[in-house]
Amino acid sequence: MEWYFYLIIVVAVVAVFALIFTLGPAVLIYKTAFGHRQDKNPQFKYFAPEDFNLSVEHMHVRLYGVELAANLYTTKPVEDCGKVVIFQHGFGAGSSSYMTEIAHFARRGFAVVAVDAYGCNNSAGKSVKGFYAGAEAVIAAYIGVNLDERLKNKPVVLVGHSWGAYSVLAACASVKVDGVVALSGFNAPAKCLCDTVKSMGGLGKLFAPLVYGWIKLINFLRFGAKGNTKAAKAVKKSGVKTLIIHGEKDGAVGFKNSAANTVKGENVTTVLLPDKRHNPYNTVAAEDKLAELTGTHKFESEEEAQEYFKNFDWAAVTEEDEEVMSKIDSFIENV
Repeated sequence: MEWYFYLIIVVAVVAVFALIFTLGPAVLIYKTAFGHRQDKNPQFKYFAPEDFNLSVEHMHVRLYGVELAANLYTTKPVEDCGKVVIFQHGFGAGSSSYMTEIAHFARRGFAVVAVDAYGCNNSAGKSVKGFYAGAEAVIAAYIGVNLDERLKNKPVVLVGHSWGAYSVLAACASVKVDGVVALSGFNAPAKCLCDTVKSMGGLGKLFAPLVYGWIKLINFLRFGAKGNTKAAKAVKKSGVKTLIIHGEKDGAVGFKNSAANTVKGENVTTVLLPDKRHNPYNTVAAEDKLAELTGTHKFESEEEAQEYFKNFDWAAVTEEDEEVMSKIDSFIENV
């Protein structure tokens, strides 16, 4: 057998091992991130619409052939609401985690539409599928707004946090809205997932660059070309007025791949907050309280854990930063 046949065999074997070594971990990473539901933490307290005297109406919003959990929140008759705010949640317990913010915008006189993405909170689905599923939920909510005779002629502003921020930025290229507000959002979905893996250290640092291409391929297979939508390109394509807010101490979304660093243009206003982390709409004290809540707890018994969460100051962890919220209000009112 000629020498080059041996070379071909060696190259083929190396290629197979490289494939197994990188594709397997990529599938595992994707499944770990998106292959399950996002639901409420049974130990946490979530504020309800009645805690803020909000009026609630169910909205018909469908995606993947199922009805998503979508509600319209108001503090006055829908006809009297000046604008529509479509609010999109981040990872976690869906829109239930943002009732304080939903109430804030409703009290400002906006009609607030909040939808749980597929596989989240009160919506159907065995898994969240991937990052672009959030954008699909926003688009579905927008369609629902335009099917409502009371809402369809009102100006629409998209507002989202974290995954929700990426979702509204990515969705703005597919819907005609009047403004977008993105809090702590990222730009490229595959890069975001790989950055998260890398931040875990150890083997994460090794695998992050090796699986990047596979993650992009999986995004494509799940959502088509839109699965790898970059927020910066979507905003540029839409030309929509955009407000981006990002905490400089954000450890969840690194600045390099953040929307604050990548989404540019005359239509874009970026606000960087040096003392804020991943929830810049909250006060520094509230972010400290959240870090305490989500930190490592060592309880001696189940009763001690229950007592801790029962007596936790849930209002303190959701205390809003009036100055930041005022910036958002002003932006929405002026688009």
